[in-house]
Amino acid sequence: MENRNVLVIGAGISGVASALELANAGVSVYLVEKEAAVGGRSASFCCKATDICSQCSACVVYDKSKEALTHPQIRLLTNSSIKKVGGEVGNFRVEVTRQPRYVDEERCIACSLCTGVCPTDPKAIYPAAAEAAPFSYTLDEGLCLNFKGQRCDLCQKSCPTRAIEFKVRPKQQELSVGAIIAATGFDVFDARVKGSLGYGRYPNVLTGLDLERIFSREGYLRPPVNGKEAKNIAFVQCVGSRDTAHGYCSQVCCKYAMKLAGLIRYQNPDAKVTIFYIDLQTAGKGFAQFYEEYKKNIRFIRGVPVEILQTVSGDLEVKFEDISQGKVARDTFDLVVLSVGMSPGKGTWDLARVLGINVSDEGFFDRNNSLSPNETNVDGIFVAGACQGPGDIPDCIARGIAAASKAMQVLAESTSRGRVS
Repeated sequence: MENRNVLVIGAGISGVASALELANAGVSVYLVEKEAAVGGRSASFCCKATDICSQCSACVVYDKSKEALTHPQIRLLTNSSIKKVGGEVGNFRVEVTRQPRYVDEERCIACSLCTGVCPTDPKAIYPAAAEAAPFSYTLDEGLCLNFKGQRCDLCQKSCPTRAIEFKVRPKQQELSVGAIIAATGFDVFDARVKGSLGYGRYPNVLTGLDLERIFSREGYLRPPVNGKEAKNIAFVQCVGSRDTAHGYCSQVCCKYAMKLAGLIRYQNPDAKVTIFYIDLQTAGKGFAQFYEEYKKNIRFIRGVPVEILQTVSGDLEVKFEDISQGKVARDTFDLVVLSVGMSPGKGTWDLARVLGINVSDEGFFDRNNSLSPNETNVDGIFVAGACQGPGDIPDCIARGIAAASKAMQVLAESTSRGRVS
């Protein structure tokens, strides 16, 4: 039976790129996302442009997400997860569960009246991140008094558009599709595992993702403590990559650290920035040129910090091995940024079991053919983006487009077989 629908699981940049490639070719797409908004983790990345574009592609994520939201061939299912998959290439049957949002995104006008009357601390109803799409307020069941058995409907009564509804239940839906693309993205390595580096104990030890969000929200570097301008900043590379637990290189850390360091220096030329590294991954179009420019004003130390301690004055003392000098040294900083690597998504194993596809030794979705890296061991099911291994935004867009091409190929083949039979 001919089926011209494709399911894309995950609405990060890879999933969005796949969906748009398919939709622009006339294919109907179900774009399923477990979160309330599209864009994935990269939607919170900041623009790293200085007086020139740094080619970070953060703006591309926003533009493509907006395009996907309004495309007539794409049906977006947020707050949704895949529960069961049956059938075969050309005719998959997929059971989807959609969790309630309690706030209707089409009715919500982001007036903030609900948050103003909410009695909990922190607020149980709050706006989505500024970059979220679709933009709508979110109600947290875990904080809401109504879901704890108490009588509270202040937010509902205050809503001028009647967008809030408590008595809604999860919805089950079955989709019929000819091909499936898994583009579920990645998780960020939990820097708390590296306890000696102080993340979670010292407020001015951040991760690269924390710093991305600060720039995205504030537009400039504002340390979490005191709001004072940081004048001496260190980046620590390979946190959660290239060790016994995660032996692979995450590929993106050197790029984002160097570009964030360049942005800091651009905004504050008096700031001192140091990057501690094992070795630098400068592959990628134009990146070697960026490195040559950055190293004029950024101190690079080949050596791995082994411990970070906070002094009485609040400074951060970094103990590190300086390989070039052949000795252990110490230095102090106002702010330390841990360049955390990419880890497989927490739901990778569960989704792999539902789809029947394999997982690699590192925990990412396994690719069945090195010559065709989007294919899995199941005909008609493809993978795209960082769920198949680390990659930056341009890499993930390219992988998403490639997966869409493969999906269209199997749709054409199954249509041909149907006509012959």
